[in-house]
Amino acid sequence: MRNSRRFPLRQRSQLLLLFAYGFAATLAVFYGLVVRQDLIVTFFAFHILVCMGIPLVHGWLEGNLLRHWKAAWGRFEPQGARLGLLLGAILMVGLAAGLWLLIRAEGRADSIRGILQHWGLEGNWVWLFCLYLVAVNSLLEELMWRGFVLQRLQLVASRPAAVLLSSFFYSLYHLVIGSGLFGLVWGIFITLLVFASGVLWGWMKGLFPEVYPTWFSHLLADAGIALIVLWIFRS
Repeated sequence: MRNSRRFPLRQRSQLLLLFAYGFAATLAVFYGLVVRQDLIVTFFAFHILVCMGIPLVHGWLEGNLLRHWKAAWGRFEPQGARLGLLLGAILMVGLAAGLWLLIRAEGRADSIRGILQHWGLEGNWVWLFCLYLVAVNSLLEELMWRGFVLQRLQLVASRPAAVLLSSFFYSLYHLVIGSGLFGLVWGIFITLLVFASGVLWGWMKGLFPEVYPTWFSHLLADAGIALIVLWIFRS
């Protein structure tokens, strides 16, 4: 009887901890882009402290860090990789086309370039930024949201609820980015699209537990964003 009472409390504690991790990501991006207005600070706070630091420390405290790391990479599934590349290509084209239409408004491309420059992105390292965005950011976000967070949410909630919650926290900090670049209305719309992408990748994670399919899809989606960033700085 005592164990049955204790288990729900443990579940609630685990859920509250995961909520704290989710909000920490948004706070890191808010601190970097709104408070410090610096991309390097943002990358350090979000990628190093949140996407890498939280899973590593949590896994080390649990004592199963190596097991989860091996499970995340797992076995390469060609079928999953093909699905990830196909969906990623669709997302890449859709994102690039949508952003292209969005920045076609008079003065918007110059405005976005000015904001990015204010955050520290200069033309002499925009290629490095885009490479980092495509290869590193996509991987760290997948390991964090579809790996660490989603897997642990499934221990305390149903799978649909875990996918929706992980997608919510994944999309939340994009509201800060989208609003900063395009204004609140477009920021909300972009955040909803990111949430939908998170649900899609959460569904894929159920079919193919390894990181490759969702990472390949996310990588190509970020490539669509990178193409627009390159165009903005070359126009």
